[in-house]
Amino acid sequence: MKKVIDVFLLFFIVTVSYMGYSVYHYTVKSGDTLSLIAQRLGVSVDSILDLNLMINANKIYSGERILYVKPDGVFQSVNKGDALWHIAAEYFTTVKSILKNNHLKSPNLLFPGEKLFIPSTIMCKTSDKKTGVIWPVFGEITSPYGWRINPITRKKEFHAGVDIGAPEGTPVFSAISGIVTYAGWYGGYGNMIQIFNGHMLTRYGHLSKIDCYVGEHVKQGMIIGRIGSTGLSTGPHLHFEIRINGTPYNPLGYLPYVYWSGEGKKLPTPYQEGMGY
Repeated sequence: MKKVIDVFLLFFIVTVSYMGYSVYHYTVKSGDTLSLIAQRLGVSVDSILDLNLMINANKIYSGERILYVKPDGVFQSVNKGDALWHIAAEYFTTVKSILKNNHLKSPNLLFPGEKLFIPSTIMCKTSDKKTGVIWPVFGEITSPYGWRINPITRKKEFHAGVDIGAPEGTPVFSAISGIVTYAGWYGGYGNMIQIFNGHMLTRYGHLSKIDCYVGEHVKQGMIIGRIGSTGLSTGPHLHFEIRINGTPYNPLGYLPYVYWSGEGKKLPTPYQEGMGY
């Protein structure tokens, strides 16, 4: 079995090298931590966690094999009906950047099952940073901040954030730079991440995957997880909160007014759709 895996890894590495990136594997040694491995290899922890589905940031074992890619980045699978402009928008980058980094000549030549390489250097390059907080995910506001009828319990409750609907697996980015203070299961939030910058705390709930660990310093625009429907959830979406001194505030009062479509167009904002104050 080990020989079969080795042959597959070799084939994968040779196959992707001509694309401008290379995939390697690293064997965990005694005393290794994920942060030390990432530093040694010159890649980010988030890309390692995103590429290796079964790796736990806090529990890695000697002898484990970890895949990593250089230059640093992640892969995005193309699903049936996907358009490149939408994939670009999900990463807050441009079609041109994705074409260039995958040696593709046309945005129309995509095939289901194909994997696109998204280098870390092009992620969130089109994000509007004027307000100091960026959109954590590309999607539509499906439930606003404030009092509402809980769609699961059917009881009136205060919704401390906004729900942003997006397909399962859509990348989630850190809206601010800060320290990860929580990363794991948190009751109705499901898989949840908290990031604190000394003043503002942001929460990201219902994730299918967590790509960071407690104590990690993340930069604004770093991929921290993937959209899911864990915890008390009616479907794939991100529950996004902003808290200051423990008090929740409407995220739409801090987020920028515009989206970037991935093809040079500004999309309607939540405010324009009547989902603001």
